[in-house]
Amino acid sequence: MIATACEADRPFEPLFDQVHAGSPALNVVSYNVYWGAHVEDLLTADPSQIPVIAAGLWVDVQTTNFPERAVAIARQIEAADAHVVGLQEMALYRFEPESDYLGGPLPPPDAEYVLLDFLSVLTGALEARGLSYTPVAKAQNMDIELPMCTDPEACFPLADIRLTDYDVVLVRDDVVWNSPAAGNFAVPLPVDVGGQLIYKPSGWASVDIAFKGNNYRFINAHLEPADVLPGGGVHPEIAYVQAMQIEELLGIAEDSPYPVILVGDFNSDDDGGTTPTYQTVLDSGFVDVWLTGKPRGSGYTSNQSSDLMNTTSALFHRIDFIFYRDEFTVDKGRFRGSVAAELIGEEPGDRTETGMWPSDHA
Repeated sequence: MIATACEADRPFEPLFDQVHAGSPALNVVSYNVYWGAHVEDLLTADPSQIPVIAAGLWVDVQTTNFPERAVAIARQIEAADAHVVGLQEMALYRFEPESDYLGGPLPPPDAEYVLLDFLSVLTGALEARGLSYTPVAKAQNMDIELPMCTDPEACFPLADIRLTDYDVVLVRDDVVWNSPAAGNFAVPLPVDVGGQLIYKPSGWASVDIAFKGNNYRFINAHLEPADVLPGGGVHPEIAYVQAMQIEELLGIAEDSPYPVILVGDFNSDDDGGTTPTYQTVLDSGFVDVWLTGKPRGSGYTSNQSSDLMNTTSALFHRIDFIFYRDEFTVDKGRFRGSVAAELIGEEPGDRTETGMWPSDHA
């Protein structure tokens, strides 16, 4: 999703010297780019089946072809003329061989090979379009390493595949910034894997920017999901984790000396059908830019099919947001000046050459 905003006046002194030429609109984008497979399946799998499931998921990741999708995502970022971008589910896949699976001599001890680095691929796709963005803040979230079958028939030899998940903030090189920060929420998600309790972290990343004489703190986050149970309602443990995470995130936003642009995948429906997180954000003085401007349609942002090949868009709920807060929104409950919001990556024409959606989110 992209938001474009122009404030009516300048209540804050600029933090940095900067050029004031050009459009007065500040454009920001939030995009969950999708790991490329439902990696969450590993967290609830029978431990004896993990090597087989991991191998299947890696096939899914290859099939959903992030290098191809990155070209489409870069095209969307360019069309949005984005100054700042918040990205979620930025994956780093690595491979640690336990044999000569890659061919040639046996690897040295603790050898590790990068299979797929989403950040490198996406910044490369942006550079190919003549765009220059710097990853200024990055939160490391889940870091999971598991055995994987290398032979689907005999499941031998085994190898280790490792996924590290990041939230990333990109800033265009003509935007002045400082004070990057990132962290994990104090309350992680507890997951029972084969009777052993592990904790899956998630987090946030932020940076201060100066634009046209105004200062802003841009915060990008990804909260734990709180999916509805088959019989209705939300899993209480996950709902509790999300509630603690949004409380912490709002505390981080409260510490900002500048207006806050808060973006990300909040995993909370705007209609209140899952968790109260969305309303909690509004109650803290933020405005939802999708509702503030002139939205086109429902604004649904999630979820396309796992293989991204559904011909008709399957987006059905709104869980990705761009929020804004300053002294005026806290006092009046509305945005001062003008703002416009629109979806990106949700039109059939946004798909890749082979017909994939750029992500399972818009």
